[in-house]
Amino acid sequence: MSQFSPFAMALRLSGVTLGQNDLDSALKQLTSRYEAEDAEQSFYAQVDVSADNPVRALLELAERSGPTISAMLDDRRIGKAVLDLAFDFPDSGEAMSARLPAHVAAALTGHGIDIEFSVYLTDVEEDEED
Repeated sequence: MSQFSPFAMALRLSGVTLGQNDLDSALKQLTSRYEAEDAEQSFYAQVDVSADNPVRALLELAERSGPTISAMLDDRRIGKAVLDLAFDFPDSGEAMSARLPAHVAAALTGHGIDIEFSVYLTDVEEDEED
């Protein structure tokens, strides 16, 4: 059975029409990135989520910011909300899998947050030497 252990997690918000301070206040957490997009008065924002205890961190994110994200998606203050879960794939590996617990997926998607999985080719031996 696979274990849910991403090495990084980030909530990515696009089409944001709020200023960074207003967004941070509404989400009840700080954004780690906030930058202009191609469209006028549209911004991209990112919230880094701790991967130390991923299930707990995602449930806390859903509880703390989920209702606000849902409301901002509904009234178009945010265009899209995507949670990116990053996993490593060792170069010597043949396959990998990861299982996102159903209650975590429901907590996020219930607020309109899409879930994206990113997989990166890594070299475990090099990582262990650092």
